[in-house]
Amino acid sequence: MMLIIDFFKTMRFTAVPFVVFAFGLGIALLHHRRTAVWARRWLTALLLTYWFLATPFGAWLTSLPMSARYRPLETREQARGAQAVVVLGGGTLSHVADGMALDDVGSTAFRLIEAVRVYKLLGDPLVVVSGGNTQQLEPPRPEAHAYREAAISLGVPASRIVVEDRGMTTREEAVYLKPILAARGLTQCVIVTSPTHMGRALAAFRAVGLDPVPSAARQWGNQEMSLWSIMPTRQSLTVSDTALYDYLATVYYWMRGWL
Repeated sequence: MMLIIDFFKTMRFTAVPFVVFAFGLGIALLHHRRTAVWARRWLTALLLTYWFLATPFGAWLTSLPMSARYRPLETREQARGAQAVVVLGGGTLSHVADGMALDDVGSTAFRLIEAVRVYKLLGDPLVVVSGGNTQQLEPPRPEAHAYREAAISLGVPASRIVVEDRGMTTREEAVYLKPILAARGLTQCVIVTSPTHMGRALAAFRAVGLDPVPSAARQWGNQEMSLWSIMPTRQSLTVSDTALYDYLATVYYWMRGWL
């Protein structure tokens, strides 16, 4: 399983190995007269593709088919009596040196902010943070522990937070979270994750017998940004990268019968 996860991460189009291979192939082809024309076409296509995906419009269009259906909860009634808010892991980056470490939650910050908003909306439910040691560090640094600290900093009491720190994939999170919720007598929960991840997450949870209520986190921050800007941005590239990963992961889950 971990080999498959590592492969998917390596094949993300913003991953360093993928970028080096894609542009390296084009440069190598330039050095042969017979393939020079195809090399120029390949490199031009790569440049235009990356440029498009790194623009706000490109990111919006790429993510739209998977994200259009999902919105944040607006009222308690929409939560269908949920007694817990579940935050699914979206990755962390741990900076480790000299026996000390700090965790950067990256774009998962949007999920945590949304979870705390829903927590306040529902009036003090449990907040369940989920995510294992996806960086495969020794000693382990599960994502969920970083999420717990972030939720506390946003105002959730530590006594209201439950940690699931074994799940390495969305499928595993669904499997591990089911008994955690059942042991506490929780029959309904709200799932918080990114809009492009939400469809796969809901299907994975329903496959193990749960039927959570979705509340989609933001994909973008509050900063003003024209949808029609042709200037590439890091945030747009991140949104496109996440959407393309979720497309591939959904196909993989479907092939495995996990949806």
